Amino acid sequence: MIVCSAGPDDLDAVLDLFREATAWLASKGVDQWQWEPRVEQVRGDIEHGNVFVGEDDTGRVIATVTVDTFADPDFWCPEDVPGSALYIHRMIVSRDHAGEGIGEELTRWIEQFAGALGYDYVRLDCYRSNTGLHRYYKAHGWSHVRTVDAPWRPSGSLFQRPTPSRPLVPFEQ
Repeated sequence: MIVCSAGPDDLDAVLDLFREATAWLASKGVDQWQWEPRVEQVRGDIEHGNVFVGEDDTGRVIATVTVDTFADPDFWCPEDVPGSALYIHRMIVSRDHAGEGIGEELTRWIEQFAGALGYDYVRLDCYRSNTGLHRYYKAHGWSHVRTVDAPWRPSGSLFQRPTPSRPLVPFEQ
């Protein structure tokens, strides 16, 4: 998989992945993302350089993720040092590539990216009711930080992973 910044031409592919994920979640009885994608939000995230896509060797978009510095104040508090992390949103892998390790590969790429930018963590929040996703994150080395029960929000299960240590740059005189 090749990961690259999404461009305007990727908008439809990103929205299709979201719709595919929504339908699959509904078929499993999971209430996550049961709405039409917010097209203008995704378009804006693409324009700001926050959306990345994973392409297979034919150039087909098989995964997407949005990464930014927004630490949702409903979930992340000052004690978490919100500025120490990049935050993952809407990470989706095409169902025909499920189980191939694409999500883990994408997460490792994000960790490298965040570490190179000087961040200590990669963080995300997910639906409190999606316990299958909680198990997935825990099985893949994510630490459960806490669960925030904000009644007005279905999300609130908070996870993080540290970024790799940045290599020291040799001092040249």
